[in-house]
Amino acid sequence: MDIHSSPSTHPLWREQGDTQTGSKAVGYAAGEDILYDQHLIMDEIATNEAHLVMLVKTSLITREIARALLVSLEGLRARAEKNEFILDPALEDVHSNVEQYLIVQLGMSVGGYLRLGIARNDQVYTDMRRYMRRQILMILRQIVETISALSEVAAEHSRTIMPGYTHLRISQPITVGHWLTSKAYHLLDDADDLCALYPFVNRCPLGIFEMAGTHLPIDRSLTARLLGFEGTTGHSLYTANVRGELEARSLARLSQLAMHMRRSMTEVILFSTHEFGLFTIDDAYTTGGTAQPNLKNPDAAEVLRANCARVYALEQALIHIMDSLPSGFNRDSQQTKPLIFEGFRLIDEALPVYRGIMATLRYNPQRMEEVANINFATAPDLSVQLAIKGGVNFREAYQVVKAIIKKGILKEGFHELTPSMVRIVAQELIGKPIEVTTEDIMAVATARASVSNHVSEGGPAPQEVERMIGDIREKTSRMQEDMSRHEYTLSEADDRLQQEVQDLIRE
Repeated sequence: MDIHSSPSTHPLWREQGDTQTGSKAVGYAAGEDILYDQHLIMDEIATNEAHLVMLVKTSLITREIARALLVSLEGLRARAEKNEFILDPALEDVHSNVEQYLIVQLGMSVGGYLRLGIARNDQVYTDMRRYMRRQILMILRQIVETISALSEVAAEHSRTIMPGYTHLRISQPITVGHWLTSKAYHLLDDADDLCALYPFVNRCPLGIFEMAGTHLPIDRSLTARLLGFEGTTGHSLYTANVRGELEARSLARLSQLAMHMRRSMTEVILFSTHEFGLFTIDDAYTTGGTAQPNLKNPDAAEVLRANCARVYALEQALIHIMDSLPSGFNRDSQQTKPLIFEGFRLIDEALPVYRGIMATLRYNPQRMEEVANINFATAPDLSVQLAIKGGVNFREAYQVVKAIIKKGILKEGFHELTPSMVRIVAQELIGKPIEVTTEDIMAVATARASVSNHVSEGGPAPQEVERMIGDIREKTSRMQEDMSRHEYTLSEADDRLQQEVQDLIRE
């Protein structure tokens, strides 16, 4: 019998013969929630199966009842895998749809046992945690792939000079490798944050009932193991209250990741303009102008930047939903579902595009090095050099360099500077000469010389960039090992649960 053709399709809390109570409320409260619950059917089946296995092992239901329920759940799984089980909005959510399905299939005398010791509240908490941990691992995989792609390109460009910017003005020169590894380290921070969140999500709430547990001798630890959780949540009311908070923490981390992608896209869009001419975006990520045949527009980067901004709004909306709620379950928290689903979707779709754009940029080395030498970009280096080699303090050296620039005695850059010029300007400005050699000046006169000499930890010198690439690869390797361990644990738990289910069915 199909659940949707059954005359008993109605909210399970409605009294027999009552057709009015909740008739308007159900439709309004369910809203789009039922659409998102369609994605949780498999989680709901697994949650119910683990609960039933636990009820049998604690002798709270008979094997015959458990077997009948598990057979029907496995049948439902087969239907869901073929997208043949469509949730009925009249039943509010996936939990009532699945329960009603079993009641229709088996009768109330058997189907009515499904919820023994649990409620819709802890079911939704469990399903959502299963969903979130799965999404976290998926996003982590994407981040690691992106970091690896950036590292590969960075290794090819550890000596490719490009300008650095302060206030969007030419500042100290760097390399493309240095720029890309900075992006990789940002993504490592994002991955670390998600890794730190995972253990908080990966705790099993099933068994807290509404919010205060049950007097039944249930085994929450067994259920947690069957569902691949690291353990149980330790406090029932806290568990109820943290629903929505975990979603908010997830969106906060996704917002940080979104910000890093947005900032990169702004640079890519800006640096690929004709005015800058530093980069060219690959044609796969540009479009033409409908009225201007000369244009290649950075549409993919712009849409990525816009979509990432939407993640911020999702985080704020979720916080505002949750921040005024009293303890325990409130239906408001159901409205966090579309927000967290949308947040993960936006990031999941953005990361491959971000990776593709960043990994396929074409660089203009001649133009980048030319720009890196604009506006006496190595002036900080020269100030330090005059102080160290000339025996004066930094502020005096700074004033001398500033005067050299202001006087206009150099037409193109510091490679025109001579020791005698330094000596004369210093005598005029600070009342004493600064004695340096031509070699001292040339060591910091150009962007290329500056970059080569910036060997301080984290600097753009090629050997430092190469060291940082090694560090990034080591960290992502460890992260991949952790992810593989988590994924193996979840897969092993799925297999273990299925084995328990099949053993009970075959008895």
